Amino acid sequence: MFLQFVSNLQIVAVQVCILYLISGIGFVADKTKIFRQADGKKLVDLVFNLILPVAVIKSFMSMERTPEHIKGLFIAFGLALLTHLLGVGLSMITYRRYSRMEQGIYHYALTFSNAAFLALPLAQSVVGDEGVFYSSCYVAVFNVFAFTFGINRISGGKAKINAKSLIFNPGSISVIIGIPLFLLQVQLPGFLTDAMDRVAACNSPLAMILFGTFFANCNFKNMFVKKEVYFLSFIRLVFIPLTMLMVFRLVGVQGNMLKALTISASAPVATNTAMYAAKYDNDTALSSELVGQTSIFSIVTMPVIVALASVI
Repeated sequence: MFLQFVSNLQIVAVQVCILYLISGIGFVADKTKIFRQADGKKLVDLVFNLILPVAVIKSFMSMERTPEHIKGLFIAFGLALLTHLLGVGLSMITYRRYSRMEQGIYHYALTFSNAAFLALPLAQSVVGDEGVFYSSCYVAVFNVFAFTFGINRISGGKAKINAKSLIFNPGSISVIIGIPLFLLQVQLPGFLTDAMDRVAACNSPLAMILFGTFFANCNFKNMFVKKEVYFLSFIRLVFIPLTMLMVFRLVGVQGNMLKALTISASAPVATNTAMYAAKYDNDTALSSELVGQTSIFSIVTMPVIVALASVI
């Protein structure tokens, strides 16, 4: 068992390091002013609105329709929902002595992992299309919570919830399109499939380069000063993923689904924490510190937890 753990740890650690090395391109590009975070806003829209959905749809189309995969789809949605509910529940009992705006930053960061820009590319690297298949369910649930609970908290209760955004967002739409294609086993012409494969292949490197530009704008001097940030890192990177890992195993999840869901649950704070903080006039410096510290620590915690999932 120990040898299996070490083997899986090595596999996941290598993939995490590869992704973070790719993000280093974005980091260097921002620091050298070749490609700044501000320049990347349109690229964020491109990745999130077009490339990521293509990758998700492609993963659904590549999956064989089996009773196991159909059942797994519903289980993945249910466990993704439970993971976010755990985050919401923890946010209700933590950081209560802070101002409503500060609470919003901490609560958003605690609840939402970097599911789209880190977990999904990592699931693709470690598990393949089946990893994207299950991780996309997590992203769809993420979007529903982010557009409701998330923006309500991070805006200090000022943001209005747009019901249309619960469904009409790229993550949800791609899953809505992908599910019938998966169930009907639709086969597209070879040239279209090849085009989708090439576009989907852009998702991981572009997402990580963008992540690198966000990371370059973190305040490294303040990142390791506040005890509140360390506490959130522990909750986000250790407590939530280990708790959900036990739940995943209790309900009988195993194999590639277990790896994919564990990756999604153990990812660091979502990069859009800083984006929403800026949008709703909240503390962008604090949100960057949370993203930065959890991202650094996750280089160690994610491989360990995902490798642990392979042996319990």
